[in-house]
Amino acid sequence: MPGGDFHPWFFVIVAAWILVCGLGVVLFRKIMYSAVSMVFCFLGVAFAYALLNAPLVAIIQILVYVGAISIVIIFAIMLTEVQTGRLELFFNRQSAVAAVAALVGASVLAMVSLSADIGPIGEESLTPGLRQLSKLIFDRYVFPFELVSLVLVAAMIGTIVLATREKERS
Repeated sequence: MPGGDFHPWFFVIVAAWILVCGLGVVLFRKIMYSAVSMVFCFLGVAFAYALLNAPLVAIIQILVYVGAISIVIIFAIMLTEVQTGRLELFFNRQSAVAAVAALVGASVLAMVSLSADIGPIGEESLTPGLRQLSKLIFDRYVFPFELVSLVLVAAMIGTIVLATREKERS
């Protein structure tokens, strides 16, 4: 890397961290443990972005995913009464098909990644700064940006409505 601070072993460590946390999201039986594992997975992705000399993307990862989305998910978990699930809910007859599909998808992704001619990394790559990114978001893509915010607000309102209906039934 241009700054001289990138070492492949750091990236391997962060990638292993992301993989272990991702497995924790799937394999923990308590949903709150899965949510905390998801937060650590998002932090690992932010560290990977920082290692790749993309500090703006790393900061956005922390603000949006670690901050906002994780809090919304933990809030939704806290609104539900069931905190654990039976093992039959997680592993059913579709697990074998899902495992085969995941392996096929991973192998296709690996083949495409290894055979692709990826452009230069570092100072030669095209990385927009904060000024260019904010100009794109608030000038050219302002309507989709606002539309996404409305969808997120509608999802939050729907979550609150569903949680209050569940409490009224019991």
